[in-house]
Amino acid sequence: MRSLPVYAKSLLLQGANVTGSFTEGYYFVEEQLKIKDSDKLLKFCKWIDENIGGASRTNIEILFLAFNNPKNAHAAEEAQKIAEKIRYIKSL
Repeated sequence: MRSLPVYAKSLLLQGANVTGSFTEGYYFVEEQLKIKDSDKLLKFCKWIDENIGGASRTNIEILFLAFNNPKNAHAAEEAQKIAEKIRYIKSL
């Protein structure tokens, strides 16, 4: 899986919206995910919760790129910027 499938993007965002975290959201929508994608998507959700703090429709794809390609400097930098914005918003 090179990019985040459209169906998975919608389901993961829906699950996170309902439960408040991507990992819990994954379990909320798990039965609707394709088995071949499930392991990677769970790891991605845990990575978001542990390293980023959240995601939205506008940034989840760049976060998946950063997760999938940790040596991609541009994607890693963008993910770090998103994490900093989320930490700032949560501190308000």
